[in-house]
Amino acid sequence: MATQTAPNPLREKLVKGLSYHQSGEIEKAQRCYKLVLKKAPTNPDALNLLGVTYRQLGSPKKAVEYIQKAIAQNPNQASFYANLARAMMDIGTDSESMLAVSEKALSLNPKEREALNIKAIALTGLQRVEEAEAIFKSLLVSNPNHGEVYTNYGLLLRKNNRFEEALTFFKRAEILAPDNVENCIEQARCRLELKQFDASLEAIDKALERFKDNPLLLHEKARVLFSISRAHEGLKYAEEAVRGTPGNYHCKVTLGVHYLMLGRGQDSIDILQKAKEEAPGGVISGLDWNLSLAYLSMGNLETGWDIHAARFEDKKATSQRREFPKPEWEGEDISDKTVLLWGDQGLGDALKCGTMFLDIQAQAKKLILEVSAKSVPFFQNSFPEILVRPGTPKDDQAPEDADYDITANMVDLARYFRRDFESFKKAPYPVYKFNQEKAREYLGRLPDADKKPIIGVSWRSRNLEKYRARYYLSAPDFAPILDAEDAIYVNLQYMALQKELDFLVARSEGKFTYFPDVDLFNDLMAAADLTAICDVVVSANTSVADMAGILGVPCVRFGPVEPALLLGQANPPWYPSMKYIYIDETHPTVEMVPQVIQVMREELAAGYPGKRNERLGL
Repeated sequence: MATQTAPNPLREKLVKGLSYHQSGEIEKAQRCYKLVLKKAPTNPDALNLLGVTYRQLGSPKKAVEYIQKAIAQNPNQASFYANLARAMMDIGTDSESMLAVSEKALSLNPKEREALNIKAIALTGLQRVEEAEAIFKSLLVSNPNHGEVYTNYGLLLRKNNRFEEALTFFKRAEILAPDNVENCIEQARCRLELKQFDASLEAIDKALERFKDNPLLLHEKARVLFSISRAHEGLKYAEEAVRGTPGNYHCKVTLGVHYLMLGRGQDSIDILQKAKEEAPGGVISGLDWNLSLAYLSMGNLETGWDIHAARFEDKKATSQRREFPKPEWEGEDISDKTVLLWGDQGLGDALKCGTMFLDIQAQAKKLILEVSAKSVPFFQNSFPEILVRPGTPKDDQAPEDADYDITANMVDLARYFRRDFESFKKAPYPVYKFNQEKAREYLGRLPDADKKPIIGVSWRSRNLEKYRARYYLSAPDFAPILDAEDAIYVNLQYMALQKELDFLVARSEGKFTYFPDVDLFNDLMAAADLTAICDVVVSANTSVADMAGILGVPCVRFGPVEPALLLGQANPPWYPSMKYIYIDETHPTVEMVPQVIQVMREELAAGYPGKRNERLGL
């Protein structure tokens, strides 16, 4: 006669909960586990599984609480520690702690898959990349269809700038786990870094068909549009992302930079400040840098300049801080010091910053200026009392080998010398010099130069990345400017293509000319001398415009929002001779050509030929 097994209601309820759990009915499973714990409050399996449901339902802190209770009842279950490590990861626990818990799980069961996965994630956070990668590879061998491992391996690769490889892993993860939106988000992040903008927008739109209005996907769409200078289109997605993720400070930063580039400086400040309040320790890469630009865009120079050095902490910024064996100047007395001036940005910024060199020269015993090799002759000619030399970073230079006492970044001089608009008005202008004799020689090579105005022109930069090229003009689009006046149009476009030059010569019926013997890119002295003969310069937002500005040559410059150049004003305070035409993102650049022509004519009427003659000593 067979014996009957006595019924065990608690076990049956636990098994039923586990069945719900495995079929994805998390809330039903949770109710079953709670019923078990109501009768047996110390049941370790129920405590552990209840904790897991809390994590899956978005309450990782509660998950940690219940899983720790389970461990207290049964400290020898590897899966408990693995689940604890997973919940700790969700609440942002440091990698060291996650590693310790996952290793405890593995000490009980070396094959515990979740513990291995978390250990690799923790090692990734600790930059122990080779160890983490070895674990991920072993997991993929034993679990080739486990989508989460592909995702986590992809994250390791992305965080180490291996974007092509990471993209491959996220694509595979999406196939294995099509309901996990994270894989679509991560693909978008990789494509953004790879500058695959069109492919990224297409993939995001397809993902949004499956994950309708997902705020993090909308956030990535906003980031892509911003990156290709379509902030006016990205704005609505950035705003929706913030509404959909109220506590996500990264989304607020993205919205803040959209506001900034659309000329909404105060809105940018407000949302960036909220992001700063929400971020752990108030620290986010790029936040203070963008706050600096937002304050400058509103004309708040003191606050903007005081935090401007935050650009060095922005992972996306092009600025690179040089390391020196001597301290950085912080505004103290330097009357007995030799100061090394250095820059972190391009030629245009160096030219602009040079308008402050006389300010610091008046305070220092001696100045040494380090710039690009091609810039040395030009700066030396303009500032003969400053020792100018090529910037050659020496990371291993000993303090006793330095021929200076203190360093100063040329951009950050504004923190001390341009804290208000009155300081711009009081500054001497122009402070740069050109070779007047050479300029007259160039002038003499132009037929009818004594009868017609001379207009220098530049329509683009050599950097034609999508986000920048949108603010430039092609040679055909620029050509109507050559029809506007009976003038001599002189090429100032460095690295112009021969086909561009030939087109403009033919299109203008000879009014456009260029000097083939002048290297406008490498010979700044010659570029300055040629710029000096112009009655007005019309230029895109490049160093060509800066060259005109520093020499006091009337200039019509067109470009996007430029907070550090415009400082909230209609025209750049740095250059009294310059007029700035803001390009509205909602319109193609070519549409502002009539405005450029109008302002160009106004500048000619105000200064031709007197300003040119005075400048050249004629």
